[in-house]
Amino acid sequence: MSRLLRAWRARVDRASIPELRGPGYRSRGRLSQADVARLTGVSEGWYRALETGAHRDFSDAFLLRVAAALRLNETETLTLFLGVLGRRPPTDPPPAHTTLDPALLALLRHQAPHPAYLADAAWNIVAANAPMAEWFPWVKGPRPNLMRWGLTSREAREQVLDWEESCARVYLATLRVASCQDQGNTQLQELLREVLAADAVCRRIWAEGYEVAEHHDGRRFRLCLPCHQGAEVLVTTQMFLPMQSPGLRFVVVTPLTS
Repeated sequence: MSRLLRAWRARVDRASIPELRGPGYRSRGRLSQADVARLTGVSEGWYRALETGAHRDFSDAFLLRVAAALRLNETETLTLFLGVLGRRPPTDPPPAHTTLDPALLALLRHQAPHPAYLADAAWNIVAANAPMAEWFPWVKGPRPNLMRWGLTSREAREQVLDWEESCARVYLATLRVASCQDQGNTQLQELLREVLAADAVCRRIWAEGYEVAEHHDGRRFRLCLPCHQGAEVLVTTQMFLPMQSPGLRFVVVTPLTS
């Protein structure tokens, strides 16, 4: 990181930063460590510690100010956080997807004959292919939401076999992690309140309060759906995160033979 920080600082033209103008202003040259310290509101020694690789309790806010002062792009900011703190930078809530990438929708259609869907961070279904609509007609209704359907509908209890263990506990464990991770997502928080208000079994499971899951990728579900004339079908779900559509989940439901 020391070499990268020096290189990033060296490429910034001091004359391009109005905040540095004032008494003793020099218009030429590159940023100094003192300049970056001034721009980020810390002592020169504190910034120097970052650039020389000394161990300090650097905050997210400070690193974001450094990224702004050095004119870092998104990937460079990611590299700064990974190199200094070993984790990604904090992010704003993903934007609402008013327009979906046509290539992503084409990929969704190409999953046929397997059901597939796109869901946002609050598990609202934002797109589904034809097999998904055939297996689960509720995705064509108003406000389709996987968690709401799976946890509060009578259909889910009838169509997902061993519903409490294989569906309710899994979905609530996922919501428990998501509600902590994405506390600013008002739709997600409202969904959780709605689910707990609507169903006594969900309230009991939630009150136990120890099962957690970041996702249900690879989970197996036994289904008994009207479109299969009541025959039991064993499926698994595979979840993918489209890099150019942050906040969306691309999920494929795959039947298994055993």
